[in-house]
Amino acid sequence: RELPDDPAVQWSTALVSSLILKHTQNYGISLVLTFDGRGVSGHANHIAIYKTLSHLASAGRLPEGCQIYSLHSISILRKYLSVLELPVSWLLPSDFCCLIGLEEYKRAKKAMLCHRSQLVWFRRLYILFSRYMFINTFQAIVVETKNVKMY
Repeated sequence: RELPDDPAVQWSTALVSSLILKHTQNYGISLVLTFDGRGVSGHANHIAIYKTLSHLASAGRLPEGCQIYSLHSISILRKYLSVLELPVSWLLPSDFCCLIGLEEYKRAKKAMLCHRSQLVWFRRLYILFSRYMFINTFQAIVVETKNVKMY
């Protein structure tokens, strides 16, 4: 209830921070993939997660060795080029590129179909044609170390 899936609702940074820290510590998470500051589609919840992770990283509050990568938001034209967008993704700079195989695509499609309440017409097009279903590029978010010396 405190974190509704609603692009019009601002999430509490303190609550999101505590949940992220709890999960990264409890599960020994060393790699986090998140949205970028544009939230793929400007979704406020996605942007809140990015801002929270960026703050935790810059403040050195994440567990040691934990790396953060943010997904590149791209234009709507590139978004719907599907696999044809692959050469563009390879040519543009990124720190990490993820290509999805057929089995992973089927798994992602099955996951999307589980959210029937959000499966409006444009999400069906997304499943079929979105580059994000096949190719994702990420930029590293610098994580500060905790080894700060006080004088």
